[in-house]
Amino acid sequence: MRAHPPRRVLVVAGLDPSGGAGLVADLEALRAVGATGWAVATALTAQGPGGARGFEPASEAMLLAQIDALVADGGARRERPRAVKTGMLGTAALARALAARLAAAPLGRVPVVVDPVLLASSGAPLLDLAGASAGEALAPLLARAALATPNLPELAALTGLDVSSDHAAVRAARALPARAVLVKGGHRAGAPVDLLVTRRAVLRLAGRRRPGTARGTGCRLASAIAGLLAQGAPLEDAVRGAKRVVERYLDASATPRGASPSPRRTSSS
Repeated sequence: MRAHPPRRVLVVAGLDPSGGAGLVADLEALRAVGATGWAVATALTAQGPGGARGFEPASEAMLLAQIDALVADGGARRERPRAVKTGMLGTAALARALAARLAAAPLGRVPVVVDPVLLASSGAPLLDLAGASAGEALAPLLARAALATPNLPELAALTGLDVSSDHAAVRAARALPARAVLVKGGHRAGAPVDLLVTRRAVLRLAGRRRPGTARGTGCRLASAIAGLLAQGAPLEDAVRGAKRVVERYLDASATPRGASPSPRRTSSS
């Protein structure tokens, strides 16, 4: 009996040449959950161990040409993406163009996971808003999202609302047009708790805070979720499975090569 090929995810994000975040990290996370990816570049970035130094966005025509070359020329139906993940988009115009393309066949029924990247880990801006607010710039794309994955500062920037408590963060999440929102809790004091928010329910996902820092955790989380959704996992299972992928990545990043992880560590994604 022939095994099914890995389910494919269309990833639309910036290229980080260091591989710590962006498209390279996205593809690594997809492989970690048994999926595969097509990578569409929204921007070239200048990044290294010292952080981001700048970026140059793709043109709208080139963004759409990349997608159309993959989707229109993808051959048999089995090659078509079963999910889409978006990360760094570069400009508000690219975000609008992408949202329109994702609403059209054959991608219109595919689940979309939106990681609303606004800043690099170093604080460098990665989305040129051209005078719009973050919420206005990403609204058309968020309206297509099966899931958005903002951290607390991104949620505040997208909504203009208070996010200082769980209750406030849930209210802000429900102000977004996405069908579900995973509010990442890494920026909160104490143990990190993610909140998976839908219109009717809130699921608290507690974790342990890991020592040290690692780039690209948000990219990897959203991509792993998309990879699991592409394989038919329910949303809650996809989120839990993706969190385990990120936890393993954090543990590996904090462990010197050749050493065993310390059993006394106390932390989470």
